[in-house]
Amino acid sequence: MDAITKRPTASPLHEIELLGGSFDRLQGAFDFGGPATADGTWLYRLTGLFRDSDTQIDFSPDNRIYFAPAVTWQPNAQTSLTVLTSYQKTEKGGSEQSLPMANTIFNTGPRISPSLYLGAPGFTDWTVETSSVGYEFKHEFDSGWRFQQNARYSHSEVDYNSSWGSDATLAVVDGQYINVGVQLRPKTADSALIDNRLTGNFNTGPVAHELLFGVDGGYYNSTETRTNSTNYNAISIFAPNYAFAYTFGLPWSDTQSKLMQIGAYAQDQMTLGNWLLTLSGRQDWVRNEEYNFNSRTLLADYGFTDTEAIANDSAFTWRAGLGYKFDNGLMPYASYSTSFLPQAGTDFKGNAFQPTTGDQYEAGIKFEPAGFRGLFTASVFQITQQNVLTNDPINSGYSIQDGEVRVRGLELEAKAQVTANVDVVASYTYLDAEVTKDNPNEYGTSKVGTAPSGVPENSAALWAYYTFRDGPLSGLGLGAGVRYVGSSYAVMETVSGAQVSVPGYTLLDAALKYDLGALDKRLKGATFAISGTNLLDTDYYTPGFYWNSVIYGTRRTVYGTLAYRW
Repeated sequence: MDAITKRPTASPLHEIELLGGSFDRLQGAFDFGGPATADGTWLYRLTGLFRDSDTQIDFSPDNRIYFAPAVTWQPNAQTSLTVLTSYQKTEKGGSEQSLPMANTIFNTGPRISPSLYLGAPGFTDWTVETSSVGYEFKHEFDSGWRFQQNARYSHSEVDYNSSWGSDATLAVVDGQYINVGVQLRPKTADSALIDNRLTGNFNTGPVAHELLFGVDGGYYNSTETRTNSTNYNAISIFAPNYAFAYTFGLPWSDTQSKLMQIGAYAQDQMTLGNWLLTLSGRQDWVRNEEYNFNSRTLLADYGFTDTEAIANDSAFTWRAGLGYKFDNGLMPYASYSTSFLPQAGTDFKGNAFQPTTGDQYEAGIKFEPAGFRGLFTASVFQITQQNVLTNDPINSGYSIQDGEVRVRGLELEAKAQVTANVDVVASYTYLDAEVTKDNPNEYGTSKVGTAPSGVPENSAALWAYYTFRDGPLSGLGLGAGVRYVGSSYAVMETVSGAQVSVPGYTLLDAALKYDLGALDKRLKGATFAISGTNLLDTDYYTPGFYWNSVIYGTRRTVYGTLAYRW
């Protein structure tokens, strides 16, 4: 998940927030910003968050500390330099929580509680500390051309002790036990990114151009070891006993990944009357180094040896898009693009991953009617990708690559302010996803013709929000919505490649927000909100990390928030 650090603001900003609710969650946050000097040459932003929370799973916290100072120096209207820093620490449970299908979606065995922890309390956890520093430099030349340089360095320390159901069939033994093993897998990662871009506007006759040139580079270096327990704890699904001492041998995996990338790109966005044409291209050069320093005790059985894989790749990708905007707000468009994404790391057998490549066709219509606050979009598309990373269904914690995956789909979305009081958002997505080619490096039965795991064919959402703007309830807002996620496929058995349909689900959500300033002017800037998801506490599942498994969906969650902004 990408994170965007908040930038300093020219206008004073002061906000504090307190949140509490389900699973004993307590959270406090603050966000301060504004001019640091009277002339506005220096600006600042200080954002922070502290969370102490349990989850629906026993012994699995969701704790977080986040702190992000930022400062901007702008000596004149044409030049600015923003320095961005952040620190984040996240603590979560270390169990994968993949549960047997027999005890969940098939309902042919004793039911497993969604709170059951398949790990070692106080030992199996996932703690990540990440620090980053970077800057954003902008300068506008007298000619109107604009230069921007962004750079960031980050360092992560991952203390990860994972646990998983160790039986090959992930079955409940003797009607109540799941054998659980533990893996120690600490990881350290460093990354550095820099991007330089130059943009400008000019005309060639009746055609207006917005031109962009850029060069960027990136470096990623990570090390990780993995050590499995030599024994397993038989955890009862009815009365779990965690008083068990795990023992460990030598690390069986000791890897290092280095990825270096340089790219040069250009884009021209051309306008002629109501026509809009966008052309862009990018050339990438990548060096991927994978080192596997094995100290396994059964090298002969697995065929593992110390390996070094170095690959140099390059690719040219491009995009073309054409649209026409009618005076009534209707805009049909069509586009085509290609993609290239290097992948760091190796599979279970030590094979380096190939870059993921692909292309996409898309055509659609956007409609933003004049005199009405609304946006309506409809699009059809086909995305074809080669060497797509997916969970290894046999070796937990590892990934494999599907040779080629094709997705054809339809997306519909509507956002509208129906009246001065009512806002509505609706969406629908149809996906026809299919594995069209196997990867020569992949083992097992062919997956050609099967659906990628966890991709629902149909999904839809509807949300409506009503705001009282006058009368005794002025300042109150009420919202409710429904989310539908259709069935998706999961691997049932790897030898035959059989898949099973994981049932879809429908969830009900709601929200309430009240501006306390409408109650008393002395409370101006204060708001109180309640939000709830899965209000009917519906049981649902998503495909697990490996074969014959699913994961419980998030149960009913309700949070209350008190915020004050001045």
